[in-house]
Amino acid sequence: CPIELSPPSVVVRYGESVTVNCTTSETLHTGIGWEATQGGTGLEQVNILPWTVERLTGWDYSPSCYFASDFHEQCVKTLDVVIYKNINIKPSSESDKVLKEGDEIQLLCDIINVAPVQNLTVTWFKGNNVIQRDTFDNRTKIPVDPFSEFTFRATRQDAFPLFRCEADMDLRPGGPKLHVSSPGYSIMVQFCKHKHTSYLENAEVDIGSTVWLKCSSRSNPRPSYSWTYYQTSNVIEKTEDGVSLLIIQNATSHNMGWYTCSASNEIGGFSKPARVTVKGVCIAWHLVIGFVSQHIGHSIIRYILILKYKAIIAIFFYNLHSKHWLCANNL
Repeated sequence: CPIELSPPSVVVRYGESVTVNCTTSETLHTGIGWEATQGGTGLEQVNILPWTVERLTGWDYSPSCYFASDFHEQCVKTLDVVIYKNINIKPSSESDKVLKEGDEIQLLCDIINVAPVQNLTVTWFKGNNVIQRDTFDNRTKIPVDPFSEFTFRATRQDAFPLFRCEADMDLRPGGPKLHVSSPGYSIMVQFCKHKHTSYLENAEVDIGSTVWLKCSSRSNPRPSYSWTYYQTSNVIEKTEDGVSLLIIQNATSHNMGWYTCSASNEIGGFSKPARVTVKGVCIAWHLVIGFVSQHIGHSIIRYILILKYKAIIAIFFYNLHSKHWLCANNL
């Protein structure tokens, strides 16, 4: 077919103008013409005939240039026309939510009145990491309202995640590459970090020294703390930057024992104990019951000794046959 279209295809934004030339090098012909829903022409005995539309107001254009001659069969070439609309993103209504660990939420990325949708790609980001990418198979030329959905399950590893969706429409080589990004979708995940209290460990110190017990939990929101222990006047409690401190000044025998830190927020709570041992002290055990005997089995006589130190009670049995004192905790 002795005609050429220049350019052979066009990408035009809806409502804008377009001009394409139909050219022939043949001199002996009866005419060339354009057949189109807008901008059509009759046969004209020219070598260059433009198809011109000042404002494209439709979506499905297939203009054809045809060639007529007494020496050739009539032939036709059809112009490939792509009409597009810019991308508009509607923010998700689920932004700025507060979730508990284990909750699920659907984030929506709504694209409003876009064409052609088959050239559209929607990409989800968490921070700067790609987490999902969607394309669309709809071959329609008219504008549609596609959407992309991302399901987020709240975990403690994502305490304050920031999501966004980005939409790209690649119309190259004849057209532009369009790009639009949504506002950030912020989520706050609340959790209580069970079975994990940072810093708190058993302590063994010299008499008269200072003991620092630290208790911290990476929960969200920050937890409140409380301590359970044998109360003495040389113990101070305070909280600094999310860490609860228990300070024992000038440690004595009265400070020996268990110290339990409890952390809780609106999601839950937990506790962790730590033992403090003070070296170089003599424990003053108080005698609760002294000399008691009892008959067990075949004339086995035991003597019972019950001692008490603070909240600790120790019970010992003396066996005449073995001639040993035995602690009740080890029986």
